[in-house]
Amino acid sequence: MLIVDDDPKIAQAIDKTLSLTPGFSTRWVSDPSKVLDEAVDSKPDLILLDVRLPGGDGRVLLRNLKSNAATGSIPVIMLTGMSSDGDKVLGLNLGADDYVVKPFSPLEFLARVQAVLRRAGSGQGGGTVVRGGGLEMDSQSRVAVIEGKTLKLQPREFEVLYLLCRHAGKALTRQFLIENTSSYGGEVETRSLDTHIKNLRKKLGSRSGILQTVSKVGYRLVP
Repeated sequence: MLIVDDDPKIAQAIDKTLSLTPGFSTRWVSDPSKVLDEAVDSKPDLILLDVRLPGGDGRVLLRNLKSNAATGSIPVIMLTGMSSDGDKVLGLNLGADDYVVKPFSPLEFLARVQAVLRRAGSGQGGGTVVRGGGLEMDSQSRVAVIEGKTLKLQPREFEVLYLLCRHAGKALTRQFLIENTSSYGGEVETRSLDTHIKNLRKKLGSRSGILQTVSKVGYRLVP
């Protein structure tokens, strides 16, 4: 697990919290310019990324990590003292898998880490391949293909589309999609979900019509 934070006290506190659960090991980087290389070399299961870094912006680092083929699939939890809805939405829409505001409860933080790792490990489907609407999605390799074209999806986009594909033909509520792809809830996450759907339609291009909005309910993928 890679900790990116300029404050050694925060890094030590995170390391101490993670030590409560066997099997976690951490590496710490405080220099923003070294984060991408470290992530490529060590291939961590999870990156804990501070937003405010001396000489760098965590959101820029997040964008770089997600756009790199070697690191794009690594889940990222943003750590920050910036708690406004706008900051959360921006971080989530850039591809963050969760957003933890400092100061945080150690037990809640640990629960969020475990939740993100479960989602990344299970792919919401236990490594199964599902098909629907012309899509073929493999939750283990995290690959989505339509008409022979591989879609370049952010982690949350993949999870949302996978759920819809797995339940093709059924109307899924926004709450169901939120609860099965994130640790959040409420208005912020609802807006984020709608943004993910909008981005998915763009990436589907001429096949965007397979994602239907179900009034007052949520969304459906046309089988």
